[in-house]
Amino acid sequence: NEFRQFMNNRFNFGENFYLLLLSLYIMSQFYIGTMFPYVFKTTIFPYNLWFWTSIFVLAKIFMFDEYDDWKTLALCITVGFLMLISSQRNYNWNFIYYYLMVVAARNVDYKKIIKTFLITASICLVVTIIAAKLRFIPGIVNSRTGDSGVRYALGTVFPTDLAARCFYLLLFYAVLRRFKFTVPEYIASLAFTVLIYVVTDTKLDMILMIFTILSVFFYAPLVKVLKFLDYKVVSLIDLAGVFVMIMLTYLYSPHNKFFALMDKFLTKRLSNGHRGFADFNVELFGQPIPQNGNGGIHPPHFDYFFIDCSFVRMLLMNGLIVFVIVMATFCYLNKRFLDNKLYFLVLAVTLIVLSSLIDHHMSEISFNIVFLATFANLSSLTKKRDEPKDYLNFGQ
Repeated sequence: NEFRQFMNNRFNFGENFYLLLLSLYIMSQFYIGTMFPYVFKTTIFPYNLWFWTSIFVLAKIFMFDEYDDWKTLALCITVGFLMLISSQRNYNWNFIYYYLMVVAARNVDYKKIIKTFLITASICLVVTIIAAKLRFIPGIVNSRTGDSGVRYALGTVFPTDLAARCFYLLLFYAVLRRFKFTVPEYIASLAFTVLIYVVTDTKLDMILMIFTILSVFFYAPLVKVLKFLDYKVVSLIDLAGVFVMIMLTYLYSPHNKFFALMDKFLTKRLSNGHRGFADFNVELFGQPIPQNGNGGIHPPHFDYFFIDCSFVRMLLMNGLIVFVIVMATFCYLNKRFLDNKLYFLVLAVTLIVLSSLIDHHMSEISFNIVFLATFANLSSLTKKRDEPKDYLNFGQ
């Protein structure tokens, strides 16, 4: 205890050590989502880095974290055990690694976590784009069937992945700014959104980026709405969206005009998700589901099958128990953010839920870091001294 207090009080060692491990984890996961593994012909390195990062994360938890409430400790251990069973069943260790980072973020300044994410992910993205433009790694060029438009991935595995990364970068930058932009920031955000749409031709992520900018502009009236609503109502709205998407996917029929129209708008997400329900059952702890996506390099003709919706994917691959845990976490985050009057984080949760209805990146820490706020220290985000004085919001 004395050693722990000395290192934390004198050097803030536990927090700084965590932020270092977080940046390493983000970099290693980002690496897998690029074309670098196709050049180096191996994916062993990032997975080894994940493993050793998790070992050091566990060391951080045992050496520098204190649990005065045995109920919280028991809950963390129980959830971790359930996550571990699920990971063993579906041969995907992403959830358990992410969960360790969530637990280890206890009392870490969430504002520093956001800054670490933005800096690390931005550097990785710039390096990837430069490597692709210099032809050190392949730059995937893609076009939709029957469409002459060209889509660029710029070193990432697929254009939609690039667009999703940019959405999350814009979203968490907005969170860092407490959903208050100056005029130059609005201009830059809109230009960034247009640029990403022109490069990737990804309309759904473009809509999400526009929603983010509009949420910033109309932040004041949105706050009034959130103040009126209880966290249970906000969570119910988020859960209703998830339920509707799952039911649309489960009930999808190609012979129904409504479903066919929705499937076309959602670029085959309903039909592919329905195939997952048709071929696999929902199990308690999940199962491995072989999939062939468009990302990376593949034969000209192959049997495409990929579940894009994070919630359908999680329900089928990670199982019902993990699905319930994640949904409960969303509800808890809404409560915690509303209790601390962090309304911009409540809006961020809703935008992440919307993104997760169409993208599979919810559980990837190089995209989404909202779950790290579960045990993190939110006090720095409640302070208003870092707000821009010349920000522009509707109604203020």
